[in-house]
Amino acid sequence: MDFIFRPTVPRAPRVVRWTTPSPASFKLNSDGSSLGNPGPAGAAGIIRDAEGQVILAYQDALGTATSVIAELTAVWRGLEMALAHGLAPLWLRWTLRQ
Repeated sequence: MDFIFRPTVPRAPRVVRWTTPSPASFKLNSDGSSLGNPGPAGAAGIIRDAEGQVILAYQDALGTATSVIAELTAVWRGLEMALAHGLAPLWLRWTLRQ
C-alpha cells in the first residue's frame, strides 16, 4: 500500500458569526464536502428562526461525489425540508469553497 503525503499550509483562524434573519423569518445554513474530488461526500444543514433557535437540522452521506455536488445537494435538501415544513420566508447562507 502506498501513502501519499501532502504538505498542508496552516490557515489563519477567522471569526465566524451567525447573523439573524429579519423577524418572522428563518435562515438556512448548509455545507457539503468531499474527501477527494470526487470522493466520499456528505451534506448537512441547519435551519434557525430569528431568535437563533434550531428548528431543524439534517445530514446525509452522499456516497462518492464532487465537492460541488455535495454543496449543491446540501442547499437543495435544506430547501426541500424548509418547503415541507412551511418555513418561510427563508434566508439562505451558502458559501462555495474549493
